[in-house]
Formats: sequence, C-alpha cells, structure tokens
Amino acid sequence: DYINQILDRSDCFQGRVASREQIQIQLDFPQHQVWVDIFKEWWHEGIKRWKKRNSEDATLVFLCELGPPGYAITDAQKLELSDRWQEALQIKAWIQSIWNELEESA
Repeated sequence: DYINQILDRSDCFQGRVASREQIQIQLDFPQHQVWVDIFKEWWHEGIKRWKKRNSEDATLVFLCELGPPGYAITDAQKLELSDRWQEALQIKAWIQSIWNELEESA
C-alpha cells in the first residue's frame, strides 16, 4: 500500500481534503464525506507514526492549506461554495482531537 510508505516517511502534513476529481472539496457536502473520512484516517495514522519516530519534545508541522478560488470549487460568479476560513478551523479542530486521542492512548 503506497500511502503507508508515504505515512512512514512523513515529517509534516498538509490539511486539505481532495477527491480524485478535485484538488479541494467542501468538507460539509454529503457527497464528500467518504473523502473527509479517508483524509482524517490518513492524518490519524500519519501523526501516530510520526509520534513513534520522534521525541516527546519534537514539533509536528501541520499546515491547513486551503487555496484561493481555482483550487476550491466556485460558482458561475467565481464565488467559493464554502467558507474556507471556517473549514480551516474545522480541520484544525480535527487535528487537535486526533493529537489528544493519541496522547491519551500513549
């Protein structure tokens, strides 16, 4: 499985959710939930593996990278279909939750 090889070597992570068709997708659209779940699992597994490879005082870099229109899906007036700032905050909350869960299980 190629993703496991990548996760085994990852020292930082980027926070955005993509699909096979789109580089960034809206987090709350029902049709995107399968991709949201996949990315959350990759982040969980990647952070877990990172923590095993690094000392307790190491710093993990996680960058919420939500690009401007052109990356995000837009409507006919070139307006984004979601609030990218709120999505960045949502991803941040997910990562904090993953981190806390891994800390508690250590």
